[in-house]
Order: sequence, then structure tokens, then C-alpha cells
Amino acid sequence: MNAIVWVASWQMECCGDPFGVGERVTWTIDEDVDDQWFVAALGPEMATRITHSEEHHSDRQDDLPEITGRVLAIKRAWCAYGRRNPGDQIHYPQTGSQRFIDVRESNGVEKYAFSELTFNGWIVELALEK
Repeated sequence: MNAIVWVASWQMECCGDPFGVGERVTWTIDEDVDDQWFVAALGPEMATRITHSEEHHSDRQDDLPEITGRVLAIKRAWCAYGRRNPGDQIHYPQTGSQRFIDVRESNGVEKYAFSELTFNGWIVELALEK
């Protein structure tokens, strides 16, 4: 059985461990994913594939399950951000602006591949251990 896990860039920036294809990982995950954000940032097709979000900053950390698996594939994900309405102070992902690159590891310079877009994180396919 496989899982498709979203690993947000901000989660990794402060205290995440790098990972690569073929490596075994154990992550705390949240199964309550933010479908609206994923649709806007990743597009509807990719958003429907996300089964979990990696989480290590939640106030519910002790209540969240862990999964262990081998990394099968990694995609880096970017999108554009902008205002939904004139005068908005908050910028939101702009639907249809998503871009992906397949990579072998989570660290690397290709995170700067699209200078006009914001790097958001990784989409990771895991082969789950039973």
C-alpha cells in the first residue's frame, strides 16, 4: 500500500530531516488535509492524490499517528500567490499556476527553478510498511 504525503517547506525549514528516494522514513502525519489549499496550490488532479500531511509543529502532535515507509518518488511543488480581492492583505495560491519537478532528494538547488513562483514543499510517494 502506498501513501502520497505532503511535506510543507515551512515544516522542513526549521527542523525537518532531509530525505531521498529509497530511504526509509517515519513521519507524524495528519490525515485531515486542507483540500481547498491543495486544489489551489497543487491543482485538482494532484490535490485528490494527497492522502496525508507530514506534521511536526501541531499542538495535537501527541494525538497524531505515525507512518513508516520507503520513499518511492519526490516532486517539488511551486505556485504563484496573489490577492483574491482588491484590498486583500493576505495572498492566496493562484489556481492553475502550479509547477512540479521530480527530484531524488529533498535538498537541492532546484527549489529555485521557478523564480516567479513560490516553493511550497514536496509531494512524496511512500511504500508503507505493514
